[in-house]
Amino acid sequence: MDSIRMQVSQCKVGTILAEDVKTYHRITLVVKDSVLNQYILDRLVDYGLTHVWVYTSDALVPKEETNREKELIQTSYAEAAQVLKQVLRELSLGKKLNYTQITQLSKLVLGNITNRVNVIKYLNNIKDKDEYTYTHCVNVAFYAMLIAKWLNLSNGEIEEVIQVGLLHDIGKVFVPDEILNKQGKLSEEEFDVMKNHVLLGYYSIKELMDISPLIKEGVLSHHERSDGSGYPYGLRENEIHLFAKIIAIADVYDAMTQDRVYKKGVNPFEAFEMFQTLGMGIFDIEVLTVFLKNLAMNLTGLNVILENGERAEIVYVPPYEITKPVLRTGTTFIDMTQSKTKILSIF
Repeated sequence: MDSIRMQVSQCKVGTILAEDVKTYHRITLVVKDSVLNQYILDRLVDYGLTHVWVYTSDALVPKEETNREKELIQTSYAEAAQVLKQVLRELSLGKKLNYTQITQLSKLVLGNITNRVNVIKYLNNIKDKDEYTYTHCVNVAFYAMLIAKWLNLSNGEIEEVIQVGLLHDIGKVFVPDEILNKQGKLSEEEFDVMKNHVLLGYYSIKELMDISPLIKEGVLSHHERSDGSGYPYGLRENEIHLFAKIIAIADVYDAMTQDRVYKKGVNPFEAFEMFQTLGMGIFDIEVLTVFLKNLAMNLTGLNVILENGERAEIVYVPPYEITKPVLRTGTTFIDMTQSKTKILSIF
C-alpha cells in the first residue's frame, strides 16, 4: 500500500499510520497501522511531532461498507461454528474426519483477513458458554490467522495455521464430558486424561494423507512450551514448530478471555499482564511480542465498563505499557497508569 509523509496538522481522524511514530528520544509512541483519533493527534502535537507517514488510500470507510464487513464476519463465524460442530460430532461417533469441510472452513475464515479490526471486536464479544467447545476452536482459528498475518506468513501458510486452529482440540471429543466440563480443579488423574486429548486428536488425523504433516504437528504440539514444561513430549523452543507456537498463544488467550459455564473470562488487558509476566518464559518471545503489540493496538475504539459502573472508550494503548490504556468518558480522559480504577469488561 502506498504511503506519504504528511504534516500532523493535515491528518484527519481515521488516517492510518504507515510507520511507527517515535518521539525524539526514539520511544515508540504510536505503532504502524494504528487508526488515528483526536486523542492521538493531540498527543502527537504535544510531543512536538510535525510529520508522520500515512497510507494514501486511508479514507474513512463508509458506514454501509463497515456494516457489510461486520455482517460478513458474523455470517462466516456462525457458519464455521455450525459446520465444525457437525464435523466433530461425526468424529466422536467413529466416522473419519471430513477434511474437505475443514479446508472449506479455512478459506471462509481467511476471507476475513483484511478486516482485522472488526474481527477482533467481534471475537471480543463472543459469550456463548454452551457452545464453547466449538466456538473456541473457531476463535483460535481467527486469532491464529491474525498472528500469522502479523508475522508476514504466506497465504498458503496462513490457511494451514487456520486449519490447525480449527483442529487443535479435536481430541477433546474423546474426553469424558464429566472431565471436560468439570467445575473446579481437575485431580491429577483427570488432568492426565485431559492432557491425552492432543494425542487422541493427532492419531485421529495421522493417517489422513490429504492433511499436511505441519498441520498434524501443530495439533500434536500446541500444548508444548518453550521452557519444556508443556506436553505431551516436553519439547523446547526450536523443537516446536511455528504453527504450534502460534496456536499455543491464540489458544491460551481465547481460553482466558472467554466466559465458561463455571468461570467468567478476564478482560484483554488482564490477559496481556499474564503474558508479559508468566508468559515470557513459556511462549515463543517473537510470536508473543508480535501478538501483544498488534492486538493491543487494535483495541482502540472499543468500550469498557469500569468497576464503578461507568462506561468509557479506549482511545489509546501505549506501546510501552499495553496493560494500561487511556480511556475517555465524555470529555474526561482517564490514564490507567495513573488511576486506581479497574476495567471490569470490554465490549
